[in-house]
Amino acid sequence: MPAHEGAQGDGIPPRFRLGDPQWLLELRHLPWPVDWAACFGREGPLHVELGFGDGAFLAALARRLPEANLVGVERALEPTRWALRRLRREGLSHVRLVLGEAFAALAVLFPPDSIAGLHINFPDPWPKARHHHRRLLTPAFLHLAAHRLRPGGAVTIATDDPDYAGWIAEALAGTPGLHSRFETAWVPALPDREPTRYERKAQVAGRACFYFVWERIGPVPPPPLPRMWTPEGTMPHRIWKGDPDLPKIEEALRGRLWQDGEAIWRVVALYRPVEGAGLLIELLMAEGLWVERVALRFQPHGPGLWILKPAEIGSPRPTLALRQGVQAIARTIEEAAPALQVLSSTI
Repeated sequence: MPAHEGAQGDGIPPRFRLGDPQWLLELRHLPWPVDWAACFGREGPLHVELGFGDGAFLAALARRLPEANLVGVERALEPTRWALRRLRREGLSHVRLVLGEAFAALAVLFPPDSIAGLHINFPDPWPKARHHHRRLLTPAFLHLAAHRLRPGGAVTIATDDPDYAGWIAEALAGTPGLHSRFETAWVPALPDREPTRYERKAQVAGRACFYFVWERIGPVPPPPLPRMWTPEGTMPHRIWKGDPDLPKIEEALRGRLWQDGEAIWRVVALYRPVEGAGLLIELLMAEGLWVERVALRFQPHGPGLWILKPAEIGSPRPTLALRQGVQAIARTIEEAAPALQVLSSTI
């Protein structure tokens, strides 16, 4: 994270080919959830770090836990490259790196009761009150984390922000099934801990650090997750017959926003092809902590035919969110070009 570090068939996920594919995966290409034993080729306790920065902490954890399977999740590409070089150099073959957002990864990649250790180091505190809704460690997120921990598993959190520490302590205290392993909500130090790069800077600057280790000791009810993640059976599309007025459709789509409860869809950009006719539509979809961008193509589909369908960019999933987004775009196209005749549709 900026300024801070925190963040088929045979069951083996497809591999994202950047650098060495033995270590690096991409969230959008993985099954929901992942069969991690098949991914690693062995059984073992599962440890997860969200926001692994340069990978030093994750590598140290891997050296300390050779029997474990370790997964690091990071949304930024450059730190992922640093971590990948470190893993390759040290030959830590029992680690996998996942490119993706922490909340989405925790929600869709890890089954309930599966994680032995969850590690979150110095997430961005978003100190201004108006930005607190952007903090990762919300009650909803910690409820999800507790549900993904196995009984006896623990979430370990580190921060150097006193206000955020108080926020985290309050949120943890209200999380079902979790209890501090200490007599207090946090402790000022953890023995045998490998400090992260940011953590060393904080220590040199004389800033106090706060360490939380909270264990799952009881049942955890399933957390509410975005309803728009519900899987759909087929990839949505619609085919029309006719001759659309592209400039009018482009004008109708530009900046459009739709809302359904807490879910929103917004057209953030439109692109024309260098050659030929059509539109590439960049669509943002969001609900709660989940945000996803997808691309849709509106293009010729044969003589006198036009199709609206998801583009291959980003490997979108056929979710309820995607279907409703395609449906909203299709309706707008039909409002702008009422002469179009629907020939087939999966929305």
